[in-house]
Amino acid sequence: MATFVMLTRLMTDGRRALRDGPAAREALYGRVAALDGKVLSDYYTLGRHDSFTLFEAPDNVAAYRIGMEFGDYFGCHTNIVPAIDLNLFTRLLSQTTETVGPHTWQIRFPAQIARRALRWYVTTRHLKAACRPLSIEGRENLKELKGPVIFIGNHSSHLDTTVLFQALNERYRRRVAFGAAADRWFLKGRKGLQKQPWWGSLTLNSWPIKRGGGRASLAYGEWLIDKGWSLVIFPEGTRSTTGKMSHFRHGVSLMALAKGVPVVPIFMEGLREIRPKGSTEVVPGPVAARIGKPIRFAPGTDVADATYMMYKAMDEMRLDLHARRKPREVLSPDASEAQ
Repeated sequence: MATFVMLTRLMTDGRRALRDGPAAREALYGRVAALDGKVLSDYYTLGRHDSFTLFEAPDNVAAYRIGMEFGDYFGCHTNIVPAIDLNLFTRLLSQTTETVGPHTWQIRFPAQIARRALRWYVTTRHLKAACRPLSIEGRENLKELKGPVIFIGNHSSHLDTTVLFQALNERYRRRVAFGAAADRWFLKGRKGLQKQPWWGSLTLNSWPIKRGGGRASLAYGEWLIDKGWSLVIFPEGTRSTTGKMSHFRHGVSLMALAKGVPVVPIFMEGLREIRPKGSTEVVPGPVAARIGKPIRFAPGTDVADATYMMYKAMDEMRLDLHARRKPREVLSPDASEAQ
């Protein structure tokens, strides 16, 4: 979730609405929540603007929709700007924005051998410590698949990648690549071995996706599909802090339609409680992952329609998992590793 500042200037209707007091603001906050946003703080000011609101939203589009809600509800002019905290701003000033990758060597045989040898250190040990137990269901939906596919998952924690990887059968684990935000995981000159861009490419076969990079940012993913590799992409683009799924971006739809490959949705439950966004502490707990049925798009399907089909499939799994809370198959990380 991104943070935004909204400055407002009330018109006559807005001043009248304020007479309702806190009830009016609470009603508006409910409408903001319906847009996957959250008001963090709200102040009235003396001067050119009448109020100052700090809020979270999944992306720029959602932020401006929230601004429109404020404008319609209170009868006011709004001005919205993105905001970052001082520590992040200071860190950005001291580092380059230049990114590196992708690394074409990451799919060669020596890299595959190294990746398999490092699997316990990179993924399995973390699952044993955090996911107690790890419940996986729906692997039967992978049996009939042949060739590359695109796996999608909901994004709420840094552990999403390792759990989704563990949910796959060994056939797909050996030939899968993870799309990762270039401006977070592929920055040049980062300190520490495990923060080096090449480390992620070696251990998780990750490749950079530039946020807002358009069609060109998908070219390497399409090249991987041509080489027979499957992909993992989180279509929300960033981790959710609310427990709800954010709106999906269209990148997966564009690649699936261009390459004619199916999309397999995987919904994960419980990871936000174990390690939420912004936290470094891991609190062990139960985790469930469900692999849905493959989604195949007919030629000529509209990109927006394809994106909606994926979102709907994921949301249906989310609702069913919430209702049942008892996955069929319970596997420890060790048992899952053996399959």
